[in-house]
Amino acid sequence: MRDDLVRDLTVVAEFAGLVRRLTGIAGWLAEEEGYFLYRLARDGEGAGEVVEIGSWMGRSTAWLAAGCKTAARERVHAVDTFAGSAEHQELDVLRSEGTTYHRFAENLERVELFDYVEPVVASSHDAERGWDGKQIRLLFIDGDHSYEGVRADFDAWSRHVIVGGVIAFDDVIDKWPGVKRCFEEVTAQGEFWEYGGGIGKVRAVRRVK
Repeated sequence: MRDDLVRDLTVVAEFAGLVRRLTGIAGWLAEEEGYFLYRLARDGEGAGEVVEIGSWMGRSTAWLAAGCKTAARERVHAVDTFAGSAEHQELDVLRSEGTTYHRFAENLERVELFDYVEPVVASSHDAERGWDGKQIRLLFIDGDHSYEGVRADFDAWSRHVIVGGVIAFDDVIDKWPGVKRCFEEVTAQGEFWEYGGGIGKVRAVRRVK
C-alpha cells in the first residue's frame, strides 16, 4: 500500500509540475491529454522517431518533447505549415504575422524544449514525400480535420510506424466527424491495429503487425 501511494503521489507531482510549466502555451489540448502524449513519448515501446502532424503554437509539441527529453530519447519532428487552417485566418496572430511559427519557437524556447524539436515547415503531404524512411515509434495526428485530410495523413505516415508503435489522434469527438470516422475505421482493422487507450478527445491505436 505504501509503495502504491508513493508511486501515485510521484505521478501527481510530475503532472502538476508539467502543467505549471506548459500551461501558458496557447492551444486546445487539455492538460490530461498532454500528459497522455508525454507518457507515450517518454515510455513508448520500441525505437524510432516521434512525429507530430499539426503543431499550431507548440502546446502538444511541448508535451511530446518533454516526454522525449525526460527519457533522453528522440527529438520531435513537428510538421506544420504554420499558416493555420481556414477557421484560424481571422485570429490576430495570423492577421498580423501571417504565421504562427515565431510564437511556436518562442513558446518552446521559453520552456526549454526547443532543443528537442525538429520543426518541419511543410504540409503533411510534402513532409511525408521528403521523409527519409526512418521508422516511427509515435505519430500524433492533429492536422486537417476533414475525413479526407485525416485519412490521407494516416495512410501516408502509418506505413513508417513500427510494430508496437502508436498513432494518437486528436479530436476523436462528434464535433469532428471526419476524425472520428477515420479512427473508427482504423480500430476496426484488428489485423493490424488495436485500441491503445486514450483520455479526453485523444485516442490511440497500437500497431500489432
